Amino acid sequence: MGILDQLPAPIGVIIGAVGSYAASSRTDKLCWQWSRAERWDEKKFEIYTDYANLLKRQTRIALWIGVARGFEHGAAPLDPDEGMELLAGAE
Repeated sequence: MGILDQLPAPIGVIIGAVGSYAASSRTDKLCWQWSRAERWDEKKFEIYTDYANLLKRQTRIALWIGVARGFEHGAAPLDPDEGMELLAGAE
């Protein structure tokens, strides 16, 4: 048996190792990207929720100020000067 007869076995091992490494690296990269995207989506959701709550608070304060100035919508009236301070604080 010559060296050429034994060459296919080491070449197969090398090709298998490179293929295994490439597949493992690709899988790890995809998992990392997926987890990063998931964390980003959670953070965006938190930010949008905080922003929506802030807008609701500002709208509620403006409604209270409006009731104090004669607009009737059934909310409790709020002194306009006090309300403007609350609006400034909410901003």
